[in-house]
Amino acid sequence: MNRAHLRPLMCGALALGTIAVLAGCVNAPTVDVLASGESAPLPESVGPDQLDTVIPDTARLLGEDSEGHTYYVVEARAQAGMGSICLVIDGVDHGPMMGCGAMPIEVGTDGIRARLSVEVTPEEDGEKIGEYLRVFL
Repeated sequence: MNRAHLRPLMCGALALGTIAVLAGCVNAPTVDVLASGESAPLPESVGPDQLDTVIPDTARLLGEDSEGHTYYVVEARAQAGMGSICLVIDGVDHGPMMGCGAMPIEVGTDGIRARLSVEVTPEEDGEKIGEYLRVFL
């Protein structure tokens, strides 16, 4: 076989390798967030509709803010979106709030806004909770 016949095969192999590497880079922050915090059950106040969208055994407690709200991250079920995660805020007046998707995720209610993101910088306003969460009260 001469080089002219190998060129399309080499180009295809390089393209597939590049896609695999980039896919790994995109999903890396989600994996890191799900490995942060401590393993904890979701609060009992999380309703059945909310539980249907997540895999409860993957829940991690991220922490608590100065007003007593607790924050959890949990993996979303496949139908919620491939590779997506959910941020749960407990301790709010109208029951727990949850937002799902790819990072960054923002959830807000009752004067609270929480942002789960890989890029949490100390210069921003609000409280930093763990490595990935910034809360604005």
